[in-house]
Amino acid sequence: WIGVACGRKGRVVPLSQIHSLRPSLQPRAWLDVMASAHTSRSDKNEAMEEILILAKDKDISRWFLEEGILDSLMYILSTYFRNYSSFLREEPPTHETSEQFISFKPGGEAFHHAKLAANCCVALGKAHCAAVHTEGDLLLMSAYSRGSVPVERQLAQMLFEVPHHMKVLNHPGGQGGSVGGGGNDGVVEGEYFTLTELSMQQAEDLASSIKALDDGRIDV
Repeated sequence: WIGVACGRKGRVVPLSQIHSLRPSLQPRAWLDVMASAHTSRSDKNEAMEEILILAKDKDISRWFLEEGILDSLMYILSTYFRNYSSFLREEPPTHETSEQFISFKPGGEAFHHAKLAANCCVALGKAHCAAVHTEGDLLLMSAYSRGSVPVERQLAQMLFEVPHHMKVLNHPGGQGGSVGGGGNDGVVEGEYFTLTELSMQQAEDLASSIKALDDGRIDV
């Protein structure tokens, strides 16, 4: 277990210097930007744009997943979906945001941030399925290369097979919490995370919402 790749406090290479690093060091630097508690939304947006490019390499994509990139991507997405739903129900937004509803609608800053996270999830899902589900299976490899396996299905498969740390809401007094089939609680500056394994149905439902956002639509 590598710890929660979200809300970390360590040093991060300044974004202006990452491009001058050796190519082999750049994935780690961008992951650190995503995992840091100190980087801004615009910093993370730039990191996600770079991760979209890097994820085209299936080995780098696999490394991102192994190192916990889903922790920060799912944190962005779950926070977005939770706040958007609160606005729809005309409830006060959660303490996580002081933004207005317009930011969460298409064209808004919160929407753009979450859409980039959805784009990354889709790219990683494609790479994961291409690498894991086609090794030694020429028929399946052909099906993926022809595009006959729906992207939403590939995304659900990744979410089902790759655990991620999820923020625990309403954490009871700092005692260990659990979400889904998880364990291994982590604490990030007053926020609690637990390693979460989704059921196939949960993964499919989440994949549907993420793929809609990837397409520029909101489905919560």
